[in-house]
Parts: sequence; C-alpha cells; structure tokens
Amino acid sequence: MNRIGMAAGLLAAVLLSASQVACGTTTAKASTDVATTAARLDELQIQITGKVEELRAAELLNYHRVEGGIGECMREAGRKYVPVPYVSFYEGFTDADLGYGNGRATVVDSMTTKGRRIVLNELASARLKRAGAVDRKVIETDVEVLNGCAARFESRGYHDFDPPAGVRELSGLEDLLEPIHQDPAVVTAMGGYAACMKKRYGFKVDDRSDFLFKPRIAAKDAPLPGQPAKPAWTKGVAAIDKVFTADAECRRPAYEAAMTLLADRIEPWRKKNRDRLFAVRAGWRKAVGDAKKIQE
Repeated sequence: MNRIGMAAGLLAAVLLSASQVACGTTTAKASTDVATTAARLDELQIQITGKVEELRAAELLNYHRVEGGIGECMREAGRKYVPVPYVSFYEGFTDADLGYGNGRATVVDSMTTKGRRIVLNELASARLKRAGAVDRKVIETDVEVLNGCAARFESRGYHDFDPPAGVRELSGLEDLLEPIHQDPAVVTAMGGYAACMKKRYGFKVDDRSDFLFKPRIAAKDAPLPGQPAKPAWTKGVAAIDKVFTADAECRRPAYEAAMTLLADRIEPWRKKNRDRLFAVRAGWRKAVGDAKKIQE
C-alpha cells in the first residue's frame, strides 16, 4: 500500500474508532438518564403509596382497630373470641419492591424486579395463613355472631387497610402516564412486542397482563423457613423470572421511549399536586407516629 492509501486507511480507522466511542458514550448517557427517570418515578410512587415502614404502621393500627373491635363486639354479645395473631404482610419487603409498575403491566413497569413482587405476595399469603392470621375461629354456635361483628369492619382482614386520604386518587398517576402510554412513539415502539416475545423467546402473548400474571406459583407450595423449596415452587419462580426477563427485553424500546418523554414531566406534576402530596405524606407520617405510641 502506498503512503497515501496507508494514511487514508489510518484516518478511516481513527474516525471509526472515534465514532464508536462517541456512540458508546451517548448510549451510556441515555441508559443513565433512563435509569435516573425510573428512580424518580419509583420515588414518587412510594411517596404516595407508602414506604415499608409506613405500610406496616398502617397495618398494625388496622389490626388493633379490626381485631380489637371484633373482640369487643363478641364480648358485648357474651361470646368468646381470641383475636388472630398479628403477622405483617410486609415482612421481607423493602422499599425497592414498592416502586411503580411492580404488578401493573404498563409500558413503564420496572425492568429489574422481574416479578419479585408476585413471589413476595405469595410468600406473605403463605406466612399469614400458616400463622393463623387470616381465618378467624370460634365455636360453631358463635359463627353467625362473629360474622355480624366482622361485618362492622366490612368483613375484611386487618391487612386489608385503607391508606391515608388521597392515596387512591393519586396512586395510578393516570394524568401523568396516560399521555405517555398513548404517545405515537411509544405505541409504535411497543408494536413489535408480540413478535419479539414469539420469535426470541417462544412465548405467544395475546394479552400482556394475562400472560404476565398467570398463576405460576401457589402459597401452598411456599417454602417453610429453613427448609428447601418444593420442586413446584422452584419451577414456578424460575418460570416467573424467565417470563419477566423476556418481557423486559421485548418492551425495552417502548420503555426507553416512554422514559425519555417522562423525564421532563415528573417535576411539573409534583408541583401541580404539591398540596395533595403534602397531605398524603402527612397521613403516612401520622400512621407511623400512632403505631409507635401503641408499641410503647
């Protein structure tokens, strides 16, 4: 090769290398921006729907309200009643398990939790059931009286508590997220989802929500503390991981498009709903304070 040709070749190599570095830097920055937006969305969601500490506080308060109220009602009727034990549904949960999209089947669902919330929910259900914290028991002749007393509390378990005022109205973030879900760029990017799931992973997906949340594990198979899991449980958890991993990869183009649109909209939404968010946070803080008083 002559010197001119060699110089041209070296220049091309340098330019190619530079373009690859620039592209890699841009991709890394985009990934960081998406991750930052996802974290901000999770933070907003948790501020509304509660941290683990706050959920457990509200649960404990409701336990005393419901089980204490049923006990008082039974005593007034001259019947014996032993309240179910308090066992927290949220034992083993962390705040990271409470972010937006853990169990919603939206475009902006978490890309990393991979169905962990489903597993935690089943473990919690099994734990409550085994502890006797779900089924109230009385002698047969007192069942009707117990049902009447429980009806005063809508026949709900203590773990089925009402959050502070305003939580339900804000928790869906509909006015923030619906325009993003319907954005043409996001819709177009999500258009290849079904084909990706079929071609790359062999999954036929007609309805994404039904597919993701199809029962794959059962509380009856949940492992006991300190004991190995049953084969059915291990197989089901592996299936959940496989399904949610595939979902995340095939949803990624739409997810990144959605997060890019969302990045500049979270803060304006916060400002618009500042007073409502303040009231919700005050409600959760009150629950924590009241729960501490009970435990003193």
